[in-house]
Amino acid sequence: MATVTPQHKPKKILTAEHSGFCYGVKMAVDKAFELAEHSSKPVYVLGELIHNPQVIEKLQNQGVQTVQSVDEIPSGSACVIRTHGVDPDHIDTAESRSIDVSDATCPDVRRVQDKAMELAEEGYTVIVVGKASHPEIVGIMAHSRRIDGSKIVAINEPQELHAALEGLPTTKIGIVSQTTQKEDTFFQVVAEVAKFARELKVFNTICPATFKRQSAAEKLAHEVELMVVVGGKNSSNTTHLAEVCREIGTEALHIETVQELKDHPALTKPETIGVTAGASTPDWLVQEVIDYLQSL
Repeated sequence: MATVTPQHKPKKILTAEHSGFCYGVKMAVDKAFELAEHSSKPVYVLGELIHNPQVIEKLQNQGVQTVQSVDEIPSGSACVIRTHGVDPDHIDTAESRSIDVSDATCPDVRRVQDKAMELAEEGYTVIVVGKASHPEIVGIMAHSRRIDGSKIVAINEPQELHAALEGLPTTKIGIVSQTTQKEDTFFQVVAEVAKFARELKVFNTICPATFKRQSAAEKLAHEVELMVVVGGKNSSNTTHLAEVCREIGTEALHIETVQELKDHPALTKPETIGVTAGASTPDWLVQEVIDYLQSL
């Protein structure tokens, strides 16, 4: 009697409708690689161009050096401004030292900078909903503080609101958001401020790419048993994607590279796995993850 060998049933791998590089990140990365190839001057990036270690490594292999201070950039060099933006004083310093500045600030980030400055000029106490230490927030606040008499604070959760506003005028309040903030958090802050501010002006500056990625990740998370979220561990938008999935009860693995999936116990049981990626994650990293999952 012949024995029948059970056939291995492949897992079903689904990918989110919107994931990976957003247009702002793609523009910045293209700009940096183009400079690396064609510039006759040494090329530096002030701060990490994007929050993805693998892309930063590729740039380094092309001779593009990442530095944390303008003081580290030799006079006469070329400098790329990170997608998150920087304190405008740094740009002034660079230009005063004959450094060629190529501004790769994401257009959506620049919009937040402009809106925060507009609110400050109109006399509003400005609240930025985001993590105070994040480079995007540091840059937004630095731009606003160029306005005489400006008052600006950053909060990452509604619970931080009252402590942050202590001693500041609260009659007129303006609110903007870090581009990669979760919408729920942003609207919770707005609702809380509306309880006491007599005049409230709100700009929802969460970028469309962030909204689309979070919505697509949430939708896919309802359809699968496990979500794999690909992107830098230091990327806010990627971290929020994983949080969105977990908040609806779906397990989510936040990984940077396919190596973190090798022999991972969480991959044993699920028959359907979803894949999404942060806005600073290149397609080739995502494809490596998909190829591996399809081989299981």
